[in-house]
Amino acid sequence: MGSEESLEKKGALVSLPKHSYWFDFWLFVVFDIAFFLVMYLIVP
Repeated sequence: MGSEESLEKKGALVSLPKHSYWFDFWLFVVFDIAFFLVMYLIVP
């Protein structure tokens, strides 16, 4: 479902400076956890 969006984000972040790598990593982790919590609360 969200794989296409993540691919687009990674493609756009390639053009950014390398110092944004960790920001991208933590943003992805937080987004992943938030998505998991939302699905965990909505699906049941």
